[in-house]
Amino acid sequence: MAKYKAEKISYKDQDRLMDMFCNVLADLKTKEAVRDFLKDLLNRQERIMLIRRLLIAEMLEEGKTYREIIKKLNCGSPTIARVERWLNFGRKGYKHAIAAKKK
Repeated sequence: MAKYKAEKISYKDQDRLMDMFCNVLADLKTKEAVRDFLKDLLNRQERIMLIRRLLIAEMLEEGKTYREIIKKLNCGSPTIARVERWLNFGRKGYKHAIAAKKK
C-alpha cells in the first residue's frame, strides 16, 4: 500500500474519515457491491495483502505455527507477528471478522 505521513492528518480527522469509510461499506447492500467497491478501490496486491492478514489471523486462532502459516501463505514472520499482536491486543476486529466468516 502507498506510504503516507499520518501526522499530516489529525487523529480526530483520521477517526472521522475512518467512520465515513465504514459507513460507505455498511451502506452497500450486497456482497457483490462490496466486492466491486473494493476491487475499484484496491489494486490486486493490496486486496491480497488484506485477505492474507485475515487468513493469518484465522490460522493463528486455529493454533497453526508460524512455519505452517509461512509455508501455506508465503508470508514473512514479521507480518504474522503483527497480525498476532493485533489479534491478541487489538480492538478484537480480527476476532469479530473470523466469527462472522464462520457464520
